[in-house]
Amino acid sequence: MKRTFTGLVVLVFLSGCQDATSEVAESPEPTMTVMELMVTVMAPATDTLWGIDDPQTDADWQVFVDAANVVILAGETIKAGGTGPNDNKWASDAAWDAFADTLIGAAIDAREAANNKDIEAMYTAGEVLYPPCEECHIQFNPGVQ
Repeated sequence: MKRTFTGLVVLVFLSGCQDATSEVAESPEPTMTVMELMVTVMAPATDTLWGIDDPQTDADWQVFVDAANVVILAGETIKAGGTGPNDNKWASDAAWDAFADTLIGAAIDAREAANNKDIEAMYTAGEVLYPPCEECHIQFNPGVQ
């Protein structure tokens, strides 16, 4: 599982690069739809954060650090919009940015909690993470699960 999130972090990071050897572009052009990013990157990472049970080892905790990093990077990426028909319209809405910022903040808290091996703080971060996801879906893409 750790390798999966490391690969996703690289994928999200490289999506904002001009090419694999260049520096990050000032205004990266989206390379996929927001829905594709949500399904392939964000959903697996948030499911991991919400699914925390009883990590015992450093490697167990690292899975949650990695998932939080993916959510942070994906959150920053969705702020730019995507290639879907409504993605750029959505990204220009102040509420979109607010939802993304709340999501990113919760993921930063989850990363800190995982680094500190604090399961209660992980639960709290997960509780903060859920509402902006749900509210964003209701406002911008009703009916999406």
